[in-house]
Amino acid sequence: MSDSIRFFLPGPTYVLEEVREQMVRQPIGHRSAAFKELHARIAERLPQVFRTQRDVLLVTSSGSLIWDMAAASTLRGNVLCCVNGAFSKRFRTVCEARGLEVDAIEVPMGEAVDPDLVRDALRRKSYQAVTLAHNETSTGVLSPLQEIVQVVRAESDAMIYVDAVSSLAGARVEVDAWDVDLLFTGAQKALALPPGLAFVTASERVYEAAAQVTGKGYYTDISRWLDKHRGQGTLTTPAVPQLFALDRQLDIILDEGMEARWQRHLALRARTEEWAAANGFTYASSPDTTSPTVSCLKPPAGIDAPALVKALLDRGVVVGGGYGAWKPHSFRIGHMGEVRMIHLEELFGAIEEIVAEKGS
Repeated sequence: MSDSIRFFLPGPTYVLEEVREQMVRQPIGHRSAAFKELHARIAERLPQVFRTQRDVLLVTSSGSLIWDMAAASTLRGNVLCCVNGAFSKRFRTVCEARGLEVDAIEVPMGEAVDPDLVRDALRRKSYQAVTLAHNETSTGVLSPLQEIVQVVRAESDAMIYVDAVSSLAGARVEVDAWDVDLLFTGAQKALALPPGLAFVTASERVYEAAAQVTGKGYYTDISRWLDKHRGQGTLTTPAVPQLFALDRQLDIILDEGMEARWQRHLALRARTEEWAAANGFTYASSPDTTSPTVSCLKPPAGIDAPALVKALLDRGVVVGGGYGAWKPHSFRIGHMGEVRMIHLEELFGAIEEIVAEKGS
């Protein structure tokens, strides 16, 4: 990779120059033969990233629309929402806004969802679906998705709906092997694409549930999207420039290989943990839950987290501030997408220089 990456937000992430260049091409008609060829190339390769044999739908939206699509299209029964941060909480909010009966497993920010809590909840009550944010972007916490799915399967006939916005293509996700009913992501995180696209895959159970639901809306009707997808198209006019970018980025991702990509992200996490411990930084999250894609850190005593974020920005280096109540005392490093070790080391060097200046 020849790009010099100095952009470490936990989303949107850095987009390689060769991928950005695809977006300046002349758009093509979304009902044309050329578009069908583009769609077919994407539809063949994108499931490899999801590790599924199912269709992966291409939706022009942020990932947030898929929360709404899932609730509007398929859910009319009780829902159990696992809440351990800002984005898992929004999944709950969307379900409530749709008038669904919602119970929540409330886990403190910075902690992963415990499968035993899910087991206890499912033994008390039956649910149509369980929702989970696999990787909570607000805190940099990865919950044990595979184990949670196993609990859901053992204890109930509920469907499992997963927000994998900041995990897919960075952390191991195995849709088919883990038997996940519905899983979605956004383009702008570990896929390292420009914002504007969301991707969702669903099981036959999900589509069977959708067939029983009326009032699904139009843009939020997952069955309409599936029908158009299988006809090598999209429900409405898509963001064609972003699809050009996706076409190229899929080549880059699959050339690297999913196993290698997951291992690279684990190495970035391990190096961040090592550097933090050696330089007086601590994780805001529980130590056994750290994410391969996002690290939420507290600076040493005497170093103000928002001031550190600004000082880095003044040097042309971008990191994320803390989220919500964590904003005053933490910051987030997005080490996902196309970030390599050399880029991370340059970031650490810049942080060390700022801390040294503050202490002098």
